[in-house]
Amino acid sequence: MCEDVLERGLEGMGIAADGKTIATLSLYMDEIALFNPVYKLVSYKDERELAVRHILDSASGEGVIASLLTEDRRVADLGSGAGLPGIVLAILMKDVAFTLVERMARRVDFLRNVVAKCRLDNVEVLAEDVGSLRRTFPLVTFRAFHQLGDIMKPLDRILADGGKVCAYKARKDYVEDELKGLEGWSHRMVPLCVPSLEGERLMLVLERKEV
Repeated sequence: MCEDVLERGLEGMGIAADGKTIATLSLYMDEIALFNPVYKLVSYKDERELAVRHILDSASGEGVIASLLTEDRRVADLGSGAGLPGIVLAILMKDVAFTLVERMARRVDFLRNVVAKCRLDNVEVLAEDVGSLRRTFPLVTFRAFHQLGDIMKPLDRILADGGKVCAYKARKDYVEDELKGLEGWSHRMVPLCVPSLEGERLMLVLERKEV
């Protein structure tokens, strides 16, 4: 059932996915289902909700992120948690190097297990707090993470020159509230459409203003 939901959902978003990709996403879902009762990774009531609300929602940003990548094809997923969106994007974008940044030891163990199980050669997992991260990346993404005002300082430090921030967000009015008082950054909101998922979804793209 979940493979059908994934296949139809990805097709509805215009994302190409062969049988192997669908099978890998399904395997990833199996790992979440196995470890979630103990690790409390994500909230969902059944397999279909996991597929739509978490997997397809994470996949919905693939087009925006792909359009912003340059020759330096590296992406950091901050506060990766269960690997959303980083694992999903890495499965879909095999030519992009993803770094999953997560500070909680249990979740780090889970992520490393998923990387091994799914044979994701394009993923590394960093057991580190975002505030102590010293590497820089041309593109940074996150989903269900901190409010913007709480993380702009570390974001400014780890974002490479000319880099972009891609934040998965929900309602536009909530995002506009978060943006109030945010100086030195330009932004645009890109609507996202997730088949079978009710409610507004968007990608907030941030970059430093030119001085």
